[in-house]
Amino acid sequence: MSIPELYRRWRKYSTSVLAVLATALLLWSTVFIFDVPAKEVLAFLAVCIVGVGGIMLVAFGASWVLAKVRSRK
Repeated sequence: MSIPELYRRWRKYSTSVLAVLATALLLWSTVFIFDVPAKEVLAFLAVCIVGVGGIMLVAFGASWVLAKVRSRK
């Protein structure tokens, strides 16, 4: 693989990789530096994931309804 191909691949996935890395470091620092119990952190993370998933479902439903309403005209 050439350098330009590697650079293009990195540019494609860099935001996702850095977001996962930042989240992992935030969780690690919360547990080990601030002595927050890991169960509490994981429970909060689960609530956040479910909340974001719910927002995504509502947004998907709203966009689907709007697409159907606009296609009728």
